Amino acid sequence: MIRRRDIRLRDLADIAAVEAVPFETHEPESTVPALIARIARHVPARAALRFLEHGAADAPVRDLSFAALDRHRIQAANVLHGAGLRPDGAAALLLPILPETFELMFGAHSAGIACPINFLLEPGHIITLLRQARARVLCAPDPDVFPGVWEKVAAVRAALPDIAVLRVGGPPLRGDIDAPHYETLRDRAPDALVFDRAIAPEEVAALMHTGGTTSAPKLARHTHRGLVATAWTNAEALHLSDADTLFAGLPPFHVGGAYCGGLAPLSRGATLVMLTAAGMRNPDVVRNYWRLVARFRPTVLPMVPTSWAATMQVPCDPADHAGVRAGNVGGAPMPVAVAEGAQARLGVPVIEGWGMTELHGFGTMNPIDGDVRLGSVGLRLPYVELIVAEVAEGRIARVLPPGTIGHVLVRGRQVFAGYVDPAHDRGTWVEDADGIAPRAPWSAGGRWLDTGDLGRLDADGYVWLTGRAKDLIIRGAHNIDPQLIEEALHRHPAVQAAAAVGRPDRHAGEMPVAYVQLRPGMATEGEALRAYLRETLEERAAVPAAVTVVEQMPLTGVGKIFKPALRALAAREALTAATREALGPGAVVEVDVGPHPAHGTLATVRLPPGTDVGARAAVEAALAGFTLRSVVLSSDDLSGG
Repeated sequence: MIRRRDIRLRDLADIAAVEAVPFETHEPESTVPALIARIARHVPARAALRFLEHGAADAPVRDLSFAALDRHRIQAANVLHGAGLRPDGAAALLLPILPETFELMFGAHSAGIACPINFLLEPGHIITLLRQARARVLCAPDPDVFPGVWEKVAAVRAALPDIAVLRVGGPPLRGDIDAPHYETLRDRAPDALVFDRAIAPEEVAALMHTGGTTSAPKLARHTHRGLVATAWTNAEALHLSDADTLFAGLPPFHVGGAYCGGLAPLSRGATLVMLTAAGMRNPDVVRNYWRLVARFRPTVLPMVPTSWAATMQVPCDPADHAGVRAGNVGGAPMPVAVAEGAQARLGVPVIEGWGMTELHGFGTMNPIDGDVRLGSVGLRLPYVELIVAEVAEGRIARVLPPGTIGHVLVRGRQVFAGYVDPAHDRGTWVEDADGIAPRAPWSAGGRWLDTGDLGRLDADGYVWLTGRAKDLIIRGAHNIDPQLIEEALHRHPAVQAAAAVGRPDRHAGEMPVAYVQLRPGMATEGEALRAYLRETLEERAAVPAAVTVVEQMPLTGVGKIFKPALRALAAREALTAATREALGPGAVVEVDVGPHPAHGTLATVRLPPGTDVGARAAVEAALAGFTLRSVVLSSDDLSGG
């Protein structure tokens, strides 16, 4: 079994014992290609990747052994090198969940830099990322494999005519697409590298973008050193070995799909069952989830909270999940009610962790063989320094005692090397020139990463997140944690998903509002849910001004609730109401809310034709009370501009 069975991470004492020796004692490899080559030598015939062709429970499966994965890694590196990839350039992977995605990602690590990109992004954002990454090669799926992506390749080629494009999947030849077929080139390529490259651990292995689908994404620099550390700590946290099988349902353009649920288990010889190219976004996969569990017998089930909530609505027989020893959750806070339901169904711990793109993956995890505290994201992982501090002007003002909420700061070998664009580093790092923070014996010291999360430590070192610094709803003198509202709503039997955001308010600054998606077959009204919250929430200021039932929550590409879209919706509602109040209830107005490079967010209010100067002035006066920056336009402005 490929795992040291004597390592346990039950508490801080166990973690300190692990850290008593240098990290390299536990993991001597220092690059991603070395990790893949090692595991291929240990378990060459074991299935590394099992790809489910479609979402039916009896769908055909395509297998790839560890020996074949490593051979394809080398061949992919040769193909990418031949297409122009060099150590200082990137191979962009505009790819879904496919075996070839991992071949190309590991091949790019070998020949240069891998840059997975969210194929759901608009072409303009994709082009911006390709330019920032200095991408030499773009790999995209054949339309028959994953529709909707190849159309964006045309826009990329028009803007970046020098980029080499590889078509992944589909038939070897097709007359309607002018791009070489990756698999054909791979199968002709040598299975030994045709170029010389000595990779240093500090070299950039990957560029992973972070940010939403409407704001400009940022590219984080991931090093081989950081990825190896993440693979080791994340695998240890779940006790992964070559006896394990995991479901792979997260997209590879996110650290959860690429590293936590990809590189980490593969580095231990665990098998990944790839739940179709769309993963957990495939409704057939969700509908047949427990039948797939019964078929493939996974030992660990990793999902984001929204996927956990959805699969809990699917009936199953206890025998279906008899082989599961743990659930794993990350990407967003797991509602306690959902975690309780999952543990009750499975009869095993559901292990919540916390991480981020800038940490290469998980930085904390509840102990799988220790005290699992629902609602907490667990203990820091080995070789990750974590404190909760008061921060002022980019410096640590003081380290806060257990039970006190502050900024969650981290440092260590898992912390990323900064963004490609130095301008994006602004506000990312916190200095400790006065040596206020404690320093671990193994630590190299240096600056801290401000995660942007607020939280507290308890007396045993468990991390309890209380929200994002920017997520706090500030209602007058009240700082409201949206998680309080969300947890209460998740306990309601009709609610499947819930999110609370701040709605701009002229008097209080912000008012809390909530949006909910109901469970299938359930019905209730927003006002009834608001009445429920009035009875449930102890903090009266936290009772939302409105609760709105939506058919479908806006989600990111990895299934997180996308709060910027809800904030924009709430802002539109508030500004529309204020404008109609100034013009009259029957006025037809249009309000757009979106990102702005200078103001962060800008609201544009378009008035109906014929609005006179006095009415426009009344609208501007009504909107002046909001902290959200807005601009008022009339039809004359539009026609004259």
